[in-house]
Amino acid sequence: MKPSTLALALMLAAVPASPIWAAESAAAIIKQSQSARGFLNLHYDKQGQVYVEANHLNQPFLLVTSLPQGVGSNDIGLDRGQLGRTRMVQFERIGPDLILRELNTRYRAGSDYAPEQRAVKEAFADSILWRAPVVDGKTALAPLNALVLNDLHGVTDSLKASGQGNFSLDSSRSLIIPEYVKSFPNNSDVDVQLTFASGEPGAYVAQVTPDPKAISIRMRFSFIALPEAGYLARDYHPQSGYLSDEYLDYATGIDQSVVKRHLLRHRLQKKTPGAAPSEVVEPIVYYLDPGVPEPIRSALLDGGRWWEEAFNAAGFINGFKMELLPEDADPQDVRFNVVQWVHRASRGWSYGSAIADPRSGEIIKGHVTLGSLRVRQDHLIARGLTAGWEDRDAAAKASEHLALERIRQLSAHEIGHTLGLDHNFAASSNNNASVMDYPHPMISLNGGKIDISKPYTPGIGEWDKFAIAYGYGDFGADEAAGLSKLLMDVQTKGLRYIGESDSRSADASHAYASLWDNGSDPVAELTRLQEVRRKALADFNPEALLKGEPLGELADALVPLYLLSRYQIEAATKVIGGADYGYDGTYSWHYMAPELQKQALGTVLATLDTAELTLPRELVESLLPKQGNYQASRESFASGLGILPDPIGMAEVLSRHTVTTLLKPKRLNRVEQGFQGDSEQLSVTTLVDRLFAVTLFQEGKIGLERGVWMRLNAVTVDAVLDAFHHDDTSAEVKAVLGARLAYAQKQLERKSSRSSEADAAHYKYLALGIARGLDDATARIIKKPLPMPPGSPI
Repeated sequence: MKPSTLALALMLAAVPASPIWAAESAAAIIKQSQSARGFLNLHYDKQGQVYVEANHLNQPFLLVTSLPQGVGSNDIGLDRGQLGRTRMVQFERIGPDLILRELNTRYRAGSDYAPEQRAVKEAFADSILWRAPVVDGKTALAPLNALVLNDLHGVTDSLKASGQGNFSLDSSRSLIIPEYVKSFPNNSDVDVQLTFASGEPGAYVAQVTPDPKAISIRMRFSFIALPEAGYLARDYHPQSGYLSDEYLDYATGIDQSVVKRHLLRHRLQKKTPGAAPSEVVEPIVYYLDPGVPEPIRSALLDGGRWWEEAFNAAGFINGFKMELLPEDADPQDVRFNVVQWVHRASRGWSYGSAIADPRSGEIIKGHVTLGSLRVRQDHLIARGLTAGWEDRDAAAKASEHLALERIRQLSAHEIGHTLGLDHNFAASSNNNASVMDYPHPMISLNGGKIDISKPYTPGIGEWDKFAIAYGYGDFGADEAAGLSKLLMDVQTKGLRYIGESDSRSADASHAYASLWDNGSDPVAELTRLQEVRRKALADFNPEALLKGEPLGELADALVPLYLLSRYQIEAATKVIGGADYGYDGTYSWHYMAPELQKQALGTVLATLDTAELTLPRELVESLLPKQGNYQASRESFASGLGILPDPIGMAEVLSRHTVTTLLKPKRLNRVEQGFQGDSEQLSVTTLVDRLFAVTLFQEGKIGLERGVWMRLNAVTVDAVLDAFHHDDTSAEVKAVLGARLAYAQKQLERKSSRSSEADAAHYKYLALGIARGLDDATARIIKKPLPMPPGSPI
């Protein structure tokens, strides 16, 4: 009797389903596939499946994701060429399956004793990234689609973190790209086209994607061989100026630190080992993206080649080279260090990244990402500075010269990161001793005319030569002695090194480590730069525009000029409550001398003079509204006047930058503690009283300065209230701020009774704002502050 249809269906359902590839042998799959042979042998079949030969079992290698095609938004951060994190992985065969295990390199036992190693391995978890059944045969295969058709790079996380909504990978619109399944001697790559979907995409996605509900990009999975044996790791020293890898070694003796740190650096060997100069076995070579246009291309090559001097000085003759990527070279090949030119919808950061061996810190591949719009921002700054020049041909040449000089610096800086170097934000205080600082253009007044003929110091600096010698130098039999001597030499020369964590934030404590500043004396440099700013604003006119730009764009050209001293204000303010110290083994630090702090305060407060904040009437009237289809952008000053430029709003933005920088809670905490230890030091009481003296308690102004003065007063009250309520402000500082605000309230009420009707209204409103703000942590006079246009990167 035939079974019923339902019974037959049940019987079939009870039989375990076989994978679709089980019907074919490994040999048959290879025969009808497109094959890429190299580090791993990959086979792409007609059904769109990619297979990996199941060899290299239990042999660690690296897995790195990257983005050959980016999203194109600086705010989202998913740029063309972006590298994901480096994972050390290995294939393992378990029964009928092949797995890819990510090894836990953070915790190790550095001994050769197997029980010690096993104890550490079994104490910490690792991660299984992928599992697939093996197609057995003479050459065993396993299908990779389940590994590579997923978001191992973290695209959805980046989209969510940047406020672009909850995207998810759409498998139905994601596939492997057969022409980008490649294999080289040291790496094998699989490129996939992934589509991420969302019903409610964010504004940044909408700006750069044809259909913001579907973001389609290429992602690359690179399987990379670990380098050959023979590399000797070098221990990290905080004065070295290097980036480092870190791990915990539980085989370390109890009289040593369990935390181990190695410098990140390339392998570089001399033909004749030892301290004497020698030709190298194989140079470090960087290749420039041929998609860079001239004259930028030549400038980038020039800047990158600056490193030749450092390596030659360290004894590695011809140890570094930079060339244009040959037409027959494939940038996917891990053997090529690449400098890539990346376009975005808005200007953004450039990056120096690297793929490194997590066991030792050896850099396998350097990868530089240069944002193409940055050079245009430097050109804009130069055009504003030279707008008043009568010789317009000279102005055009000077503007291009400044922009190209900056791009040389940028090339050297980002390549420096991929050589292993960290930032040195104190280099500007040592005559620009390193390209690893962020340089501001040097602008001077020469015979009453703005001079930008020497905007940047060309070439690498003394610090850079030291750093390359420390990281790469061959010292023969006594490496420790050689390194120690280098550290002593750099200390004798007085070269400062202060890294990222001590510098970048506006409330950082070191007085000589800042971004985009100049000069050994940040306070004197602010005074000088303010003079340049006054001259530049007085001369500013429509000549700052590009040919064919409508006059409505002049307000955007004004932005970097009006804010010219924003970073030097930050640098000078760091002297207030600032300290001086180093990483060179000295055992003490100290606050800056009282007279220096008080001088810095006076110089910073001088930037709040209404004359410094107020634009000339003729200039204001020349700032026409945006015209036609031209619209304001993030690079524009916001306005409280509709589409009209808002000069009082500009003053609000710059004054808020100055006052909030001055009143950073951690700075105020340092000021107060310094005063408690030394009554000659500046106190928070004095600081706030001097701030109020140049703002709230100034006599009323007239003309254009009157509105600037009133807005400045509102900004000041709000900034002090912000500091008073901030969680980082210490209890003793809160007490001082509360007392000074209460005093100011009484003084303003008193002034209102003795002033004109207009001034009285202003004083009463300020006094009311203080009263409300003291009681209500959210109450402020300016409910919606105007935003500061982006400054970094320049």
